[in-house]
Amino acid sequence: MRETRRFHRAVGLAVLSLGGLLAACGGGGAGYPDSSDVTAAQAAWCKALGKVNGAGDKWEHMSACKSAYPTASAAFLRGLTKCYVARREAAGDTAPDNTQILADCTDEVTVSMPSDTSAGREALEARCVRMERCEKVAIPECTAAIDKLEAATRVLISTRFNGAALHQVSECLASKSCAANEDEPREACFKPVTEKLLWFP
Repeated sequence: MRETRRFHRAVGLAVLSLGGLLAACGGGGAGYPDSSDVTAAQAAWCKALGKVNGAGDKWEHMSACKSAYPTASAAFLRGLTKCYVARREAAGDTAPDNTQILADCTDEVTVSMPSDTSAGREALEARCVRMERCEKVAIPECTAAIDKLEAATRVLISTRFNGAALHQVSECLASKSCAANEDEPREACFKPVTEKLLWFP
């Protein structure tokens, strides 16, 4: 159906921006059920960065890293941490720059992690409510289209983000006025959380 094709086209916004992937971030997700899990995953990510930089727990950026709260979900962050360390250690002195490693790891984790959309249900529902309001796509049809998406695509639009980030996306989708090109407001709502997916010094 035309509306379903339109939905599939819209999920193109979820393609990762590497410039954003390398951005530093702050803030927090206190009050969200996954916050302690995200904090623990962030601490493991910081420990990994200290390790690959040869400084361990004495890494100069350790404190700033541990105090940051990324927009990645704990599962996505754990997957990236494991992949990043493995690739850095395997390559040794010939390791490519971080941008390339993270691009490869993002692809690997996106394909391999479960596409459990229950954690991201709020943002997915907000997307469907918006499509009904602005594009006259019935919510059941939108929901059915989501269920038919490939697992990796569902990861990109929901599972890779934590609860606080997905709530931010939901509020953004609800607040923006309808547009002639609905891809634009969707992209605008996902851009801030995509840019803060990971912390780097």
